[in-house]
Amino acid sequence: MTLYFHTLRHLRPVQVANRVWRHLYRPSPSMRPPPPRRPLTGPWTAPASRAASMPAPMTFRFLNETRPIARGQWNASFPSDLWRYNLHYFDDLNAQGAQARRDWHAEAIEDWISGNPPAAGAGWDAYPTSLRIVNWTKWALGGALLSEPALRSLAIQARALRQRLEFHLLGNHLLANAKALVFAGLFFEGEEADQWLHKGMSTLADQLPEQILADGGHFERSTLYHALALEDVLDLINVGTAFRTSLPRRWLALADSWPDIARRMRAWLSSMLHPDGEISFFNDAATGVAPSPAEMERYAGALIGPPAPQVADDGALRLTHLADSGYLRLDAPDVTLLLDAGALGPDYLLGHA
Repeated sequence: MTLYFHTLRHLRPVQVANRVWRHLYRPSPSMRPPPPRRPLTGPWTAPASRAASMPAPMTFRFLNETRPIARGQWNASFPSDLWRYNLHYFDDLNAQGAQARRDWHAEAIEDWISGNPPAAGAGWDAYPTSLRIVNWTKWALGGALLSEPALRSLAIQARALRQRLEFHLLGNHLLANAKALVFAGLFFEGEEADQWLHKGMSTLADQLPEQILADGGHFERSTLYHALALEDVLDLINVGTAFRTSLPRRWLALADSWPDIARRMRAWLSSMLHPDGEISFFNDAATGVAPSPAEMERYAGALIGPPAPQVADDGALRLTHLADSGYLRLDAPDVTLLLDAGALGPDYLLGHA
């Protein structure tokens, strides 16, 4: 009982209440037709890309495991739950060389729809649903064609997500949920889409000031999840630019704050890279999950311009102190030292510490 007490006492009331609510209330999303698509009113920038994860049609590679997926078998036995989650993200739609695989992607989307009825299976959990909504939307905004069944499924996924936001976890999951609702709310138009947009933007207005610290670091203190959160903010800038005239006036100031947030996050990430240009391994971190720092820099440059000029390397010792997130970097001519001297993370969310 002591263990449970010391775990629960750090949780926020909304986390406890939402966890209870999730067990008691399991709504089904409406199956009605999707709202109409909203026309683009601004430029869409090619998003940051990851390494390809589809080596062949209906064949997927995650976590160093390659598996073919039989028709409709999206919830079969897989190497791990994390592998299964990756399968449902659809990251390959916007990965390196994705345009050459659009026929494979269209086939996978149609098979996913037939093999994953609403809202059954791990693919309908809020986190993979959030990433899939964004990936399908990016794919369409990049010029690919979402079929009528896919558009209907995309709307059903947004409805399901709106009913199951991850307030029991908060943190990066809730950020991803909110981002997905903004994408769906701008991709579609009408009263229902506006409701998704409002919920996403209001959640971002609440979460971004808490999750992004003054030094630019993400409050979970993981270099990997910081990179994923930076990608989220850059994607929001991208979609906000593409649909700028569709943003309600009440949310313009929030959207206008995103470039400054991204600049601080970009500078923080730059300070936390190894000399080889990859992220340092603090807390829950690995390479090959987020886009590479070099690819993220390309994406940021296209959306918010070049980074601030760096101090010239004159051979002297240089100390960078990221005081709010608790990291230090010491650069010497032949040595780079990175130190974690801060908090583990928010007391109510230490899953990535």
